[in-house]
Amino acid sequence: MGVVRLRFLLALALLAGFFFYSWRGLGDLFRERGRYTDALGLIPAATPPLRFGVPCLQELAVRYHLEPKQATCALCHLGAVHGGNFNPFGQDYQAAAQRILTGMEGTERKSIFQLSPAQVRQALAEATRDGLDSDGDGYDNDLELLFGFHPGDAASRPTRPPEVLLAYRERLRQAARSSRLESLLRQGTGGPVELGLWGHPEGAIPLVRLERLALYQAALEAP
Repeated sequence: MGVVRLRFLLALALLAGFFFYSWRGLGDLFRERGRYTDALGLIPAATPPLRFGVPCLQELAVRYHLEPKQATCALCHLGAVHGGNFNPFGQDYQAAAQRILTGMEGTERKSIFQLSPAQVRQALAEATRDGLDSDGDGYDNDLELLFGFHPGDAASRPTRPPEVLLAYRERLRQAARSSRLESLLRQGTGGPVELGLWGHPEGAIPLVRLERLALYQAALEAP
């Protein structure tokens, strides 16, 4: 009888521990909720960062709703990741991160992996600010990421003129500020995505999730 009771108490303790850590995790999620916004200022549906890759890649995935299979280290690196070779976008992110590290206390050698989540977001915000075109293809980094292209690869570029996509971005920002985009997100948008609208060739696999492009398309089509 004593063994049965001991097992019962042990199971009860494990169950209590599970609920405690689950509740604490839920609390962390809600505390973080207001800190994670995407490139248009909306709180993503899955509020915490996606659980893959290094911190900056996680943040990019949340900020731009990247497709997990497409969001790889190639966003910032050339060739082998451990070789330390960065593409133009990676170089701009690295420079922004180093500027933040320079202002941190301490004299020991610093690594970009020492950045806090807030500092990673700050560095990414600098590397994706309007007008910064790392690969020099005529489309700034934010514009390329927003619509699913690689900002560090000049060969990955839209077929639509920059002024068209810039106008689309401004309209989407207005839709976000007016809460219309959030309303469309709640309603759901199940229509097919016109890849050509964003400058993707037929059959391409955009860097951004298709459901996000469907949301942007619905916002542009809305009266």
